[in-house]
Amino acid sequence: MLSQTEKRKIYHKALTILAKVGVEIRNEEALGLLDGAGARIDGDRVYLEQHHVEEALAVAPKYIPVYDRNGELALELGSNDNYYGTGSDNPNTKDIQTGERRKSTIDDVANFSRLVDALPDLDFLMSMALPSDVPTKLADLYQFKTMVENCSKPFVFTSADNRNTMELIEMAEAVTGGEEELRQKPFFVQYTEPTSPLVGSDDALGRLLLSAEYGVPATYTSGTLPGASSPATPAGTVIMSLAEELSGVVISQLKKAGAPVIIGGAASPMDMKTAGASYGLPAAVIVDRALSEVSKFLDMPVFSEAGFSDSKLVDGQQAMEASISIAEMARSDADLIHDVGYLESGQTGSLESVAVGNEIVGYVRRVHRGMSLDDDSLTVEAIERVGPGGSYLTDSSTLDTFKDLYQPELLDRQGYDSWKESGEKDLAARARDKAKKILKNHEPYPLDEEKLDAMEQILEDARSKL
Repeated sequence: MLSQTEKRKIYHKALTILAKVGVEIRNEEALGLLDGAGARIDGDRVYLEQHHVEEALAVAPKYIPVYDRNGELALELGSNDNYYGTGSDNPNTKDIQTGERRKSTIDDVANFSRLVDALPDLDFLMSMALPSDVPTKLADLYQFKTMVENCSKPFVFTSADNRNTMELIEMAEAVTGGEEELRQKPFFVQYTEPTSPLVGSDDALGRLLLSAEYGVPATYTSGTLPGASSPATPAGTVIMSLAEELSGVVISQLKKAGAPVIIGGAASPMDMKTAGASYGLPAAVIVDRALSEVSKFLDMPVFSEAGFSDSKLVDGQQAMEASISIAEMARSDADLIHDVGYLESGQTGSLESVAVGNEIVGYVRRVHRGMSLDDDSLTVEAIERVGPGGSYLTDSSTLDTFKDLYQPELLDRQGYDSWKESGEKDLAARARDKAKKILKNHEPYPLDEEKLDAMEQILEDARSKL
């Protein structure tokens, strides 16, 4: 979307913001690190020069491997691949049995985890549900344990504040076998973000610094509301977001050179008609793609978003908005693309919507794979063999290659009469059936009992401190 010259221009404007406007840093350790690096500091306002940023970019990893729960390499951040996953912390869930919107529970976290574990085109997990039936101060610990127990894929994890980050790392070490094992084969990415405009909160920077200390990959990605917490124009939002994120890169590398940090970010523009955040407006996709491209221009791994909708249910709007965002982000350089399955602008999670999103990702991936030009795919011998007026239906080339056409599971290809006989189901009903079938039959790869017990003990210790 952007030329090299345009990417460079945005980067230089972000450097100007850091030098002239600065960022507010509300974490004492981060302020100390920046002071030691010679940054100009006025109270909690910090001004960074170009050399601070470029020194940090020079040592920040260009490639970050992330493993699954079993220690197998699963994600190669910084490569040319897009990886898709769900979002986090929806306060509401659309009940798959009743169809009603209700408060999310810890069982919803388990159900979303098992569904993602089974879906072939979702590569990582985020919780999708903020449980209302566990102690609020320990909700992130409950989420973490539930996700690990029900999904062996890597995940990106959020927490309300920095209070429980150390316990989360201890849980992760219980799974991997220790601190060094977690450092060598991290299976989760810690999500943290600045507070727009241009503020690094104590909690967010605390998570970033602790992640750097223990070698856990961490995002420091903006989540802006253009028109409210960032400029209304896509270009202005991209410049401001990049300035915020680059300040995080500087801090993480001052804490530990080579600490794995991810930038990129996402935007949910304010809909001036409703005063609400909109995931589905075109400006959101434009900002997401631009941030991805500029971040990769700086040779940094990228976190972004796609597969979401402002719709309240799985319908035409949901399918349209999810499809457009996934198709556009597939053309970007983003590594981790989250929020697949979000409804209601990130307020409601839906198992059906996640299943539809998985289908869209598979479809788009097949399109982007294009066509092969090897000898088997050219089928010149088959064309010669069948000749004019013949049929390819019974030719061996069809049997050998037709599966490469990709057959979506949820999209209806039946004739009208067959569709009527099979229950006249629409996309939402078929997605619901698929999700129910997975929840009934899919069993995640089991986690060792001693690891489960170790996580439960950490959770019990945290409960006793309340």
